[in-house]
Amino acid sequence: MKGIRAKDEYVSVFVNNLPEGMHWRWLKQLFEYHGKVIDAFILNKRNIRGKRFGCVRYANINDANKAINRTGILASKVAYRCQF
Repeated sequence: MKGIRAKDEYVSVFVNNLPEGMHWRWLKQLFEYHGKVIDAFILNKRNIRGKRFGCVRYANINDANKAINRTGILASKVAYRCQF
């Protein structure tokens, strides 16, 4: 089909330690600065320490790498962390 990509073309970035009041739309908007975000979501579950977490899906690996590299510097100020 035209306009639809295979799932393996997307790259997901795991985002940990999200603030309590964060909405998925805010997460998406925050990460759009680094590249084209296809989707963002925050799970209802919590990690082992009781913190919220989610994923941001990018259209390509270059944008995902930009997000990881750039937010690694800001992690202590913004209170989130990115990983592959």
